[in-house]
Amino acid sequence: MEKFTFIQKITRNPAFGLIPMLIFSFLAGIVTMYTAVGVALLLSLAGFLWVEKPVRLIYQLSLITFLIAFILSLFHFTPETLMNSFLIVEIIFLLSLIVARFRRSRMVSRLVKRENVISRNYLEETMRVVFQTQYGLLIHLLLVMGVLLLGAPGSSGGLHQPWILITAQAVLLVVILLESGRLHLLTRKLYKEEWLPVVTESGEVTGKVAKSITKDLKNRFMHPVVRVALIYRGKIYLREREASRLLNPGLLDYPFEKYMQYEHDIDDSVHNSISRECGNKQIPLRFLLKYTFENDVTKRLIFLYVADIKDEELFNSLHLSGGKLWTEAQIEDNMGTGLFSECFELEFEYLKNTVLLAYRYYSKMPDE
Repeated sequence: MEKFTFIQKITRNPAFGLIPMLIFSFLAGIVTMYTAVGVALLLSLAGFLWVEKPVRLIYQLSLITFLIAFILSLFHFTPETLMNSFLIVEIIFLLSLIVARFRRSRMVSRLVKRENVISRNYLEETMRVVFQTQYGLLIHLLLVMGVLLLGAPGSSGGLHQPWILITAQAVLLVVILLESGRLHLLTRKLYKEEWLPVVTESGEVTGKVAKSITKDLKNRFMHPVVRVALIYRGKIYLREREASRLLNPGLLDYPFEKYMQYEHDIDDSVHNSISRECGNKQIPLRFLLKYTFENDVTKRLIFLYVADIKDEELFNSLHLSGGKLWTEAQIEDNMGTGLFSECFELEFEYLKNTVLLAYRYYSKMPDE
């Protein structure tokens, strides 16, 4: 998976939409209300225009908040109310967060209808930040109101009390750091994720999806799978499929099967399948056929290769274990009994009429 740049990390983190509010909290009480709101408004507008659409929501809420505050700064704020301007803007921002959470179900249902999974995931991330910020600022405002209403010593003077600004800044910073840390851990996990191409029946790649996710989606997406039939002197090597396999675990099949990775070459996938099992990439391989396989649990575009080995030394060098060579007659006697995998039973008829037929023909020919 391609690593995100620093700029990409910023544009994909919805918590950075809180930066205009954080900057405003530092400017409030230092410069005029007009200047502080103007700077925050420009930051909100820049973020709204710059970041990707799925993570714009908090920038949009900031833009609305500071647009309202900018209008108020022109017509309603006076020097006497300037010290309390931050609390007024905070209340406006808090109300916008609450409205956004009420509209969440409508936004999600719209994305579900469009089957936009990526945007829906971004929305869920954004709503997590909205939830955390809403309750953080609500607790902050209740604390401020409680101190002012109870008339605690030194509580007069609005923003002349630095703790009001400091606690609000702490709330915003904690939310930003929490979300940034969470996304960092998630990104590290995704770096280790296997990404599978989504393909059509003709093999055209239309996208990609994480392997861990597509397992739960069953046959919603079609992925390319490479399979290699290992044949030694007319016999097919078969072994039980691992219990972790999505398709037909425990049934007999070739040990060489691998999902193609996103943006990987098919020849690399074939040789990786072989080398993973026996550590040898020098096996002669030949492409046989491509076909579509689908059942209730998976949907695959299968590329079947054959490794037709006649040299005993090469076969012994593979160090295969856990399986055995099956003759054509042994396989036919057990077809349809539930002993073999579904894919193998589909492929056997083709193998019997091509590779195995050729072996029978040449083995009967007299030596020159």
